[in-house]
Amino acid sequence: MSVRFKLPPRGALQPNSDVDPFRFYYRPLVGRVFAARLDVGLGLLDGRFHRLLELGYGSGLLMPTLAAIADELYGADLEPEPAGLRAALRDLGVAPAELVQADVQNLPFPVEKFDGVVAFSILEHLKSDELERAARELARVLAPGGRLLVGCPAVHRAMNAAFAAIGFRGIDQHHFSGMPDVLAACAPYFTVEKRATLPRVLDRVGAPLGWAPYTAVLFRKR
Repeated sequence: MSVRFKLPPRGALQPNSDVDPFRFYYRPLVGRVFAARLDVGLGLLDGRFHRLLELGYGSGLLMPTLAAIADELYGADLEPEPAGLRAALRDLGVAPAELVQADVQNLPFPVEKFDGVVAFSILEHLKSDELERAARELARVLAPGGRLLVGCPAVHRAMNAAFAAIGFRGIDQHHFSGMPDVLAACAPYFTVEKRATLPRVLDRVGAPLGWAPYTAVLFRKR
């Protein structure tokens, strides 16, 4: 059975920074698009994970969904853990094993700790050399056969305009790497199992990778 995003009740969680897109999930139309991009990636997953790491857990918005498919759930984020987050998650029935403040290029976890990592809208913020280090670090913390789910928005002028239209102006100063860059960085360590796009029709017609507004790829560590 494929995994689908479950939006926590309004007010159950709080954004972890001024740039956290948290608020958009609760808007009538934009919220459906934000949730749909998560579902595009989550739909690539099947089965359970023993230890699953979410990169950029932020407000904890995705954690209730991920907790349903993981024996142990972990989180890493550049920002400090939001005050009251663990209590809020506990009220939602979620008890993360560990939440850490860390950069994806230098994760404080031992070799081969995880059998799954999820990274939605994280890797596009990295430049080429940073992306290569991140891919190497993700390979280090994943066990052989472990899966890495990555979701990235397209990085081009049309997408910059779309972000500006909903309030994210100057996104070109934050988004540097598209999915083709992610694939190139991951190629030495991972094979591609599946991919999907939003809208899905672009995948069905074979549109070039990175053209779709949002693309998700499921990798498996060699």
